[in-house]
Amino acid sequence: MAIIISESKNPYFNLALEEYLLKNDVINEDIALFWQSEKAFVFGRNQNPFVEINPSFFNTSIPIIRRVSGGGTIYQDSNTLVFSFITKNYEKKINDYEYFLKPIIEVLKNMNLDVSFKPKSHLFIDDFKISGNAQAFINNKLLHHGTLLIDTDLDLINEALVNYSYSTKGNHILSNKQKVANLNQFLVKPCNIRELVSDIIDESVKLLGLNKKEYFLREEDIEKIRDLMITKYNTWEWNFGKTKEFEMDMIIDGNMEKIFIDNGIVKDVSNHNLQYLVGVKFYSEEFFEKIK
Repeated sequence: MAIIISESKNPYFNLALEEYLLKNDVINEDIALFWQSEKAFVFGRNQNPFVEINPSFFNTSIPIIRRVSGGGTIYQDSNTLVFSFITKNYEKKINDYEYFLKPIIEVLKNMNLDVSFKPKSHLFIDDFKISGNAQAFINNKLLHHGTLLIDTDLDLINEALVNYSYSTKGNHILSNKQKVANLNQFLVKPCNIRELVSDIIDESVKLLGLNKKEYFLREEDIEKIRDLMITKYNTWEWNFGKTKEFEMDMIIDGNMEKIFIDNGIVKDVSNHNLQYLVGVKFYSEEFFEKIK
């Protein structure tokens, strides 16, 4: 197993790094990738970001990014650990989330935390979710990735994701909203993320029967990852333009109006007086300026 610990805190770069490793045979063995990032919302490939995230968080400094896997919408920051396992030996492991989470469960239990796996893909302490996970199968490789809340901004999660809802109609996957908590809430001494990563690596080697070898990205790898970041992950077309057709009820000028959106762009409105919105990118600065 090749170990990669990304030093970048750029969420666009790290998601591009993950896809690059998944789609290219730059390393001819299983991979474990660990990273942290600046603040970001990351949502599932088949989700609708306009439904998942409070509109007040659009057009802010916090990126909103689509990933290649399914699953729900998450918020992550520098106090969140993101982990990814990539393997060609995917037989019987597709949808077997517990298999990949065994090392993490063992590490947390060694920290005297009463952690449990709950199908289909989450880790809980008591009734609080501390880790959400998702998978993707691409180019005969399986990607399993997830987050571990260490000292993440839970107030922001509640404001942006948990307590937000809008009346919508469309064919999109909705997040299963649950109560969340940080590991540090259950620890006497705050968790050291670097030490945690080291422990997870050791348990992964032990429980998954893998070799331990750290891999450092070559400059040519980094250039290709940056190119993928620029041309895909940091684009409106990928993050919003791939959103399936849907309709949303919104209050505009004190009236409840129906907006029809396709590929992230307003296609029609129920009120002919709002025709000026047609063709505008939904939830863009221009959109909010027009409905003031």
